[in-house]
Amino acid sequence: MSMSAPRIVFSGERGAFGELAACQYFGEGADIVPVLGFDAVFNAVKRKRADFGVVPIENSCAGSVYRNYDLLLDSNIYIVGEVFLGVNHCLLGKPGTSIRAVRRVFSHPHALAQCVRFLKRHPRMKQVEAENTALAAKSVSEDASADTAAIASSRAAADFGLEIIEPDIQDREDNTTRFLIVGRDRSLNGSAPRKTSIVFSLKNIPGALFKALGVFALRDIDLFKIESRPIRGKGFEYLFYLDCRGDISDGAVKNAVSHLKEIAPFYRLLGSYDTGL
Repeated sequence: MSMSAPRIVFSGERGAFGELAACQYFGEGADIVPVLGFDAVFNAVKRKRADFGVVPIENSCAGSVYRNYDLLLDSNIYIVGEVFLGVNHCLLGKPGTSIRAVRRVFSHPHALAQCVRFLKRHPRMKQVEAENTALAAKSVSEDASADTAAIASSRAAADFGLEIIEPDIQDREDNTTRFLIVGRDRSLNGSAPRKTSIVFSLKNIPGALFKALGVFALRDIDLFKIESRPIRGKGFEYLFYLDCRGDISDGAVKNAVSHLKEIAPFYRLLGSYDTGL
């Protein structure tokens, strides 16, 4: 990448999957800094305390991270890239901890949801939710009890002086999380196939969603995903988040969006960026 020493923030502690995603995208030599919570990631970028943020948006097993959809809308910053990270969860404990001794296991709710089969095989382990997987590992390293463990990455084990009690405990081998790279400018210079993300609302009338999707189908534009989120304060009215193939400057995508604006009371571009697929 052409930029010089950008500062990148992610949610959690060293060893979090967000840090691994940042390293995969920007390289190990980048200035990658942890902050506490997804809100802090967006705020750091918005207030120019960081150049880019890295946040998870969906997991192949546990689904979407809805909080980050809401923060994308509220922050007025852009998606400038994405990275797909294979997620391998490990059960971590203090040195010498046996799996039979573990009575409490700390982790993020999504990580716990990705290890359901393992946890069902060990029903004595009480699940304790944490802000993220790396913080779970940190809390275990600081806990005086001998019966605690965390579900986190192998990197978190190294960072916090823990041992891997059981590796690869996720339910599926294809467990993958899609992370977004967010920044203040609309785009980074890239060369890979492009993806565009938008958000829009529709009038509550018959056929509205059919017509909205039709503007893309008429132009043979491939849709990767559409996700609905309730509009705060408006009961059961929804915003639609849509990812499609192509750049916003492409003729077909530009025309489709122009057509969409004619029927959408609200529209916003979230970003055009190199696809990680």
